[in-house]
Amino acid sequence: MKLFKFKFSKFYILLIIIFSVLSAGLSITYPVIIGNLIDKLGINTTLINYFISLALIFIFLFISNFLLNYFLTSYATKLSRNIRTILFNKINNLPLSILENFEKGEIINMFSTDIENISNGTMQSVSKIISGIFTIILATYIMINLNIPLTVLLIFLSLLMFVISKYIVSHTNNMFVKRADLLAKLNAYTDELISGKKTLDNFNYNEISSKNFKEKNSELYNYGYKTQFYSSLTNPSTRFVSNLSYIIIAMLGIIFCKNGNLTIGNISTFLIYTNLFTRPFNEITAVFSEIQTAIASYKRILKFITTPIIENLPSSNSIKLPEKPNYSIEFKNVYFSYTDKPFIQDFNLYIPNGKSIAIVGKTGSGKTTIINLLNRFYEISSGEILIDNTNIKKINIDNLRKNIGMVLQDTKIFQGTIRENIAYGKPNASIEEIKQAAELSFANTFIEKLPDGYDTYISNSDMLSEGEVQLLNIARIMLIKPPILILDEATSNIDLLTEDMIKKAILELTSNSTSIIIAHRLSTIKNCDFIVFIEDGNIVEVGTHDELINKKGAYYNMYKSQFNLI
Repeated sequence: MKLFKFKFSKFYILLIIIFSVLSAGLSITYPVIIGNLIDKLGINTTLINYFISLALIFIFLFISNFLLNYFLTSYATKLSRNIRTILFNKINNLPLSILENFEKGEIINMFSTDIENISNGTMQSVSKIISGIFTIILATYIMINLNIPLTVLLIFLSLLMFVISKYIVSHTNNMFVKRADLLAKLNAYTDELISGKKTLDNFNYNEISSKNFKEKNSELYNYGYKTQFYSSLTNPSTRFVSNLSYIIIAMLGIIFCKNGNLTIGNISTFLIYTNLFTRPFNEITAVFSEIQTAIASYKRILKFITTPIIENLPSSNSIKLPEKPNYSIEFKNVYFSYTDKPFIQDFNLYIPNGKSIAIVGKTGSGKTTIINLLNRFYEISSGEILIDNTNIKKINIDNLRKNIGMVLQDTKIFQGTIRENIAYGKPNASIEEIKQAAELSFANTFIEKLPDGYDTYISNSDMLSEGEVQLLNIARIMLIKPPILILDEATSNIDLLTEDMIKKAILELTSNSTSIIIAHRLSTIKNCDFIVFIEDGNIVEVGTHDELINKKGAYYNMYKSQFNLI
């Protein structure tokens, strides 16, 4: 239940309990005074004390309810903030291999809809349940002192309300969970449509996507309708039994009055307590839908945050790499599989300090997988990956990734200024350092043409060309100067002029670092110290560009097909 634990959470819960009980106690007190007041009517006695007592009770009841709502609202708000923090920390700590099992839209739905459902459910139910239990106990005690047979009858009729509620809850609980899942999937699909709008338009897929959306929306509507309908039966059912109880108690009370077993004041008091006794059932069933929705959302979030982290990620006490301009990298007998089927088997590769290597091969051959394993985005099945002769499993995960800089084909641009985007890996960098990194990466050639230069605000990659985004990414890496550099398809889908600038920037980047370059354009890797050709996760050839060309093997055939050589 760590979702509900945060700073001063116990203090808030204690105050909520205190004011819930106080409100219930004050609500229970006034019917006795009203009953006595009715019995005193017509008798030559002063009634001012009764009116003063009632006035004081209602004043204190108002104050108690006000404070109860204040602390309940504060608790629900802080609860929402706490759950968001837990979710965010979970996302940060989950390995990529596990996080990929969840759709982005579903996770966003947890941050918005699910948390809101839990907050609303808490607001609606907590005080009602606590005060309701206390009200039932006190009301039962007072009613027993007034008339035992009527009290027993009321308890029996109330048990009937409980049985009806329990029956409906047991049959609709899974329906609320299913509805929450369908809503999350619809949100995920909507997010997919929005983010892929350009592709949808390009392939004229809008009509099909609209049809798919309507199907998902209709499924949610049908399931949501049934869920709401069946759950809404609870409150009318319990209110019917409650009203029936009131009528039966009133009729029997009149009979008892005629027989002299109860006074008019007693029966008036008992009828008020009948309403107070059944009110908790009616109040809780009135918000039954919100409560069950909150429970369904809670289960979804709990399932996510309790996702087991299979990887034994390093603790804060693990090893940190020594500060060096570059490191050696070694893969020793590495095995890895995405599923039960092995993908990389007995993979061995050594990269000396400061050397640059290229990994080439057909699409799906395992090039990017090797990079993911080095970064510990995925865990190897067996074997070792060593950096500076240290097993990466023993290296602090933050320290490991801090020492590896990546220039990817698909670079993420974040909301903020150009300056903030370049300084993403070094937030405290000075403007001079940022400008120097931009100049070394040739990103200054387009930054200085922007309206506000380095202070130009950008919100997504669409505001810049692919080449400009890539130059911006290289500037990020230039700023942090990592000992290990990974270039994954860094020049793909870029015009020749921009590619030439990127090549020069990469040459500057790789001058000191230990570099791994993954490229389809073989013209960009001729100057690497050696080239590794892999196929189905296995090394097929290793050598310099000239050696592999002379060998006339797999690399030669790929090079020949790219440049139309005979």
